[in-house]
Amino acid sequence: MRKESYENALIQLQDYDTVIIVDDSGSMSLHGRWAEARSALSQLAGVAGDYDENGLDIYFLNSKLKITGCKSPQDVLDMFDTVQPQGPTPIGKRLNVLVNGYLDGLDKAKRSNRQLPKPVNMLVLTDGTPTDDPQSVIEYVAKRLDNGNYDLTQLGIQFVQIGNDKDASEYLRTLDDDLAATGIRDIVDTTPYIGEISSDMIIKVLLGGINRRQDRRKVGV
Repeated sequence: MRKESYENALIQLQDYDTVIIVDDSGSMSLHGRWAEARSALSQLAGVAGDYDENGLDIYFLNSKLKITGCKSPQDVLDMFDTVQPQGPTPIGKRLNVLVNGYLDGLDKAKRSNRQLPKPVNMLVLTDGTPTDDPQSVIEYVAKRLDNGNYDLTQLGIQFVQIGNDKDASEYLRTLDDDLAATGIRDIVDTTPYIGEISSDMIIKVLLGGINRRQDRRKVGV
C-alpha cells in the first residue's frame, strides 16, 4: 500500500472502533500462528496509537484477558506472552457476548436520544473451524440491527484466516454463502488464507469491509 493510500485508510478508520478477537485455541500454537498474530497486532497497535485516540480493543476466544484502548505495541506483546493457546474455538459464544453488549448500548442511546456509539469494525483472527455456531449469532445480530433501523455501516464482522487449514478455508466460504442466502443485511466479510498476516494486511481488510458496506448503503442494498 502506498504511503498516501495507507494514511488515507488510517484516517478513515478513525471513525470506527476496532475490536479484535483472537483465536487462542490449541491449534494456534502450531506452525508459528501465535507468533504471527502477536507480531501483526503489536504493529497494528503502534499504528492505532498514531491515528486513533481510542486505540484497539483485543479479546481472546478462551482467555479472560483483554486489553482496551491499546496503543502500545509492548502491551500487546506482553499480553500474548501471558496467554497460552489451548482449548476449543468458541467463536459464537464470544461474538454473542461482545456484539450484543455493543447493541445493548446502541439501543439504550437511541431510546434516550443520545449520540450513538461509534460504528464498530470487529475482526476475528482464526485458524480453524468453530466448535459452536457463530452463524446463528450473526443472523440474530443482523436482525437486531434491522429492527433498530441502524445504518448499514454501524457494525461489520470480518473473519481472517491464519494458516492454510483447508477445513477452515471451506468454513469461511460456506459462512459467506449461507449468510447471503438468508436475505438479512450483510455484516460479514471473510478472508480465507492469503499469506502471512501483517498490520498492513489487517488495515486493508478493515478498510475493504468499510468500503463494501458504504457502497451497499449508497445503492440502498
